[in-house]
Amino acid sequence: MGLRERNAERTRDHVIDVALELFFSQGYEQTTMEQIAERADVGSTTLYRYFPTKDLLLLTQFAAFDWGQALRERPADEPLGRSLALILQSTLESTSSRPETGRLRALIDQVPVARARLWDIATQSRGGLESALADRTGRPADDVAVTMTARMMYQIYEVAFDQWWAGDHSASAVDGLNRLLGSLNQGELILPSPLENATTSRRQE
Repeated sequence: MGLRERNAERTRDHVIDVALELFFSQGYEQTTMEQIAERADVGSTTLYRYFPTKDLLLLTQFAAFDWGQALRERPADEPLGRSLALILQSTLESTSSRPETGRLRALIDQVPVARARLWDIATQSRGGLESALADRTGRPADDVAVTMTARMMYQIYEVAFDQWWAGDHSASAVDGLNRLLGSLNQGELILPSPLENATTSRRQE
């Protein structure tokens, strides 16, 4: 990474820190982009170049997750299940180790536009993971095994994080993840059974 890129990254990180400090202290809706630019000592043009909308400042931690790229960077001969577990571990370690994660999560829950944007981010990221899974397994991207694996990855992460966050935070989030993965791999997940002679019928009037 060159000097310009390092300076840009430092500026970006500084702006995020300032924005979160303002969001936590005075509220998301009450904080303006102009206030953030002034407190961070950057021009408005610079701020909007890094973050076109205010909600991206709130969601930058989650927007950084690129599980598709992470999977492509794993060794090709590594068992796929291990690759996915290590990706989950890395993500959970990153989020649970940040002191602002809890307050950030609570704040996002209070901001409808941020929740909607987070859904869009997750959908886009899941598409990248599906593409990487398809390449890794030789299956089509819309294969049911590929789509269900990608969706389960996000559900596993969400459950592991929620269980850790609901506790006293003294326990390791990764230990909780490992227990969850152990339960799933031991067949404790109950799936709906295939229907016999399933048909679609319309109620007779």
